[in-house]
Amino acid sequence: MTAQPVEPGPAGHPRKTLAGIRAAIPQDQRSAFERQRDELDLADLAAVAAFRDKWWARAVLAADHELDAESDAALRGELDLIPGWELGVR
Repeated sequence: MTAQPVEPGPAGHPRKTLAGIRAAIPQDQRSAFERQRDELDLADLAAVAAFRDKWWARAVLAADHELDAESDAALRGELDLIPGWELGVR
């Protein structure tokens, strides 16, 4: 039996599995993903976590088209930002 998350991840985010990440990353990055995956030392848990975090972040960025639109708007200077608020510190 495997544990399942109580709450699913944000809608549209790829699953944190090798297959889910591989499917979500851009085609031009798949060979690098596969090469690094095949060279990964599974006994080095820090390396496994770093690999997962690096490639899952790339998969999320590739899958999050709203983020693309916001990034493009920011680069054009058109991103609407919410003004900060006073915290009562003077």
